[in-house]
Amino acid sequence: MRYVTSRHGRRKSNPFDISAKRKREIVLHARLVRAAETEHFPRWLIAWIWHNPRAVDQIWAVMEAAKRMGGKITEAEASDLTEEASITRKHLSADNLARWLGVTYEQRQKLGLTTIGSTNVGKRARKELRKRRWRLNAERRRRGRGMRPQSQSLSRLKPWRAKDMSRAKWYRQNKGRRDSETTSSTPIFLSTEDRPVSGLAEGGFASKQASQRLPSSQTATRMAAAVDPYQSLPVELRLLALGLPLPPRESASMVA
Repeated sequence: MRYVTSRHGRRKSNPFDISAKRKREIVLHARLVRAAETEHFPRWLIAWIWHNPRAVDQIWAVMEAAKRMGGKITEAEASDLTEEASITRKHLSADNLARWLGVTYEQRQKLGLTTIGSTNVGKRARKELRKRRWRLNAERRRRGRGMRPQSQSLSRLKPWRAKDMSRAKWYRQNKGRRDSETTSSTPIFLSTEDRPVSGLAEGGFASKQASQRLPSSQTATRMAAAVDPYQSLPVELRLLALGLPLPPRESASMVA
């Protein structure tokens, strides 16, 4: 693990402390299996000591950890466990620690352990099971939104082959039905009927069909009138409508 030194030479601490989380998980497993009631209780305490190397008073810390695990030890027993933990080979990897404590996959899932492995399911198998759970959860969310499974998708069923038509033609003919079946929320329109456009279309421009039927001169005149509908008005009225000042000659003639 790399440590980046600061300007004054201090080491920046890792924001994620795996030792603290693993100590909590060791306590949870000890309480689940009632390790304090067995003769193998020191194994959980030794594992806890391995992950508590920076304690100021290790003996007091071990005694408090034993209380959280549901047991109780004396100061002399805590001192002996601290010494035994220093000479015992450490099991720090996830699966090695699981074998040291006897953590099964069922216990791991029940407690939600993430830093301790399991004795009966390996690391690679746990990864595959985790991927499978993610896929099932994602599929369940898609079903909740009304989406169809992949086996019933159009790319698998290919309904255009049964009607002996191309894929593009089938999509054009079934566009409305597909939108209502494949989307999670179907858009609702107020009106779907197509109305013929007579004369000028919306926006002041002639429709394409009407423009094609008119000669080029008439089309140009129609478009010019659509662009500037006030062209036929006198210049004075147009300037007054826009709030612009009138030229001196024209203003004098209007006053007269």
